[in-house]
Amino acid sequence: METLFLKILNMTLTATYVIVAVLLIRLLLKRAPKKYSYLLWAVVLFRLVCPVSISSEFSIFNAAPFDMTAAQKSGEAALSYVPSDIGDMENPGMSVGIPTMNVIISESLPPAAPDESANPLQMWIQLGTIVWSSGVAALLIYGVVSYFRLKRRMVTAIRMDNYIFEADNIRSPFILGFIKPRIYIPFGLREQERVFILKHEAYHLKRKDHLIKPFAFVVLAFHWFNPLAWLAFALMAKDMEMSCDEKVLSETGSGIAKEYCTSLLSFAANRRFPSASPLAFGETGIRERVKNILRFKAPKKRVIAFSAAICILAVAVCATNPIVNGALKETGKPYGSYRFEKQIYMNPLSSFMAFEGFKEYYTLTENSLIVTDEAGNQQKMAAVYERETLDEQEFKNSFMMPGMNAPKISGFKERYQYVFNHSAVNPGYCLYLLDDEIWLAKMHKDSANILKSEYIWSIYKISKLDEEIFENAAIVGTQDGVDAFLALQKDFNSGYDTDKCYNITPESMKENSEYRIFKYDKSSASFLLYGGEVYPLGEWFGGLGVTSMALADMDSDGESELYFTYSWGSGLHRSHAAYFNPSAKEIFILPYTHLNEDMTLVDNRDGSLSLYEAAISNMANFANFDTKRTDFITDIVYANGQILLNAAANE
Repeated sequence: METLFLKILNMTLTATYVIVAVLLIRLLLKRAPKKYSYLLWAVVLFRLVCPVSISSEFSIFNAAPFDMTAAQKSGEAALSYVPSDIGDMENPGMSVGIPTMNVIISESLPPAAPDESANPLQMWIQLGTIVWSSGVAALLIYGVVSYFRLKRRMVTAIRMDNYIFEADNIRSPFILGFIKPRIYIPFGLREQERVFILKHEAYHLKRKDHLIKPFAFVVLAFHWFNPLAWLAFALMAKDMEMSCDEKVLSETGSGIAKEYCTSLLSFAANRRFPSASPLAFGETGIRERVKNILRFKAPKKRVIAFSAAICILAVAVCATNPIVNGALKETGKPYGSYRFEKQIYMNPLSSFMAFEGFKEYYTLTENSLIVTDEAGNQQKMAAVYERETLDEQEFKNSFMMPGMNAPKISGFKERYQYVFNHSAVNPGYCLYLLDDEIWLAKMHKDSANILKSEYIWSIYKISKLDEEIFENAAIVGTQDGVDAFLALQKDFNSGYDTDKCYNITPESMKENSEYRIFKYDKSSASFLLYGGEVYPLGEWFGGLGVTSMALADMDSDGESELYFTYSWGSGLHRSHAAYFNPSAKEIFILPYTHLNEDMTLVDNRDGSLSLYEAAISNMANFANFDTKRTDFITDIVYANGQILLNAAANE
């Protein structure tokens, strides 16, 4: 229930911004037909119901003062302001999408209390969940009870037509029912009055308003703590009614306007009976409805076109998430992570060719360029970013032998370059932005060449690192080297008669390290074989054992550490992150316990690792299953001479 409460919080924060945007957009449609204002509330309903959306350059959240980088840490599909494990964080923090507010709110959150049985924030979340769920239950019960009381009161109504009934104990028309809705009208209406009232209610039925409004009420019940959600519901109901009023006037003519208004006022003034909503004709915003009816005129085509365009634009900007890690903006900095895609050019004197399967990664930070090979070895260089327009002739002159196998850029319409570092740095790099393509050029300094001391040595086409390559991973067991491992392990007994051992070491780890990881398929007991010695990889009873592995040399001592996540506990499921230090030949467990979910590691290609929640699927046994990352937890970094979690690094 707490998880659902936090998801509702995340959705209501996004919806709050969208509601404010819709309120402002409605001002532009003040004189437009009200059906367009009514349509705008659909995007608010979408944000209140759906936690995910597509990303777009046109999203309102790309505009100042929003910064959704933290909210999109777990991926672009959902905006996550409040982390799912915020109650367990040593130094809790959250985002509301506005940097200044982020700092104020995060600093006001109570830190963890190690000596207490539960963190203060965890108790607040539990209390908030109880209050929220009580409010939801109260509103839903109220809605159900009101519906059946009204239905029971209508048993004395007299049928006038197939689905039209007349009652003497109601003060205004309304629609009741979902599958077979009925229209109920007050007794004794004049013939002309009855005609336009029935037209009004029939238009409600045609648009399925009798389903939309109750559904909106259910959504409101889940977001009852958000005052803007109540305002949105009230304004939606008002726009719903006024758009029906306008439909009646457009079909019957404005000559009935005065009589129509008289009926509205009489329904509102009749206090002998309680209101008969959910879709009441008479009492929703009487003053505004009367004014709107009296000034109603058939809209001109240009007004209709303008209103439709505004609605389409509103959906485009309000229903989409921002692009935080998208393509480079023309005036922005090229910060982010990239991967090698293909070789564009290599100097003829080079003995290296980037054949198929070549892997290399490039991370551009505010002051550095980090080149990482497949084995995790890194080359870090200071970088200064200077953006320039790329001149075609200047580009040609950048090669040792201009025109000889040099790539042509004349076919690109937009050509820019970033000079990463000053000429004193060797090697130098340039980044070329050519329409939708990104090229990374490595410069070569040649003191022996009297004609040209610096020229392009290689050009790689690179692309923004696709987050999807980290979405899925797998533990795959083989029998490679198992017999040799068992000979070293000797008398280990897991307690299972048919416990079979597998080698679960990823292929890239086999190629680039001496680490070998073995795991049993029934008990999930996991072990490391390194330097002829066997080391147990965490506890395993009742859990999944090792769930992910990664290499990184965070302490820059020239030897990559083995990082891994593992879980244990059949009653209270616990997941941990740890690493093996090859210099100390010792395993260190990082001070964090993730409860009731497993975790997985993600290599950020910038020298750091990130921890994410993991969804386990396709499990054949404990040595063969798939993992998919879900919510972001924290980063593992090297700071203050220690390998630690990012929260601890910021203390």
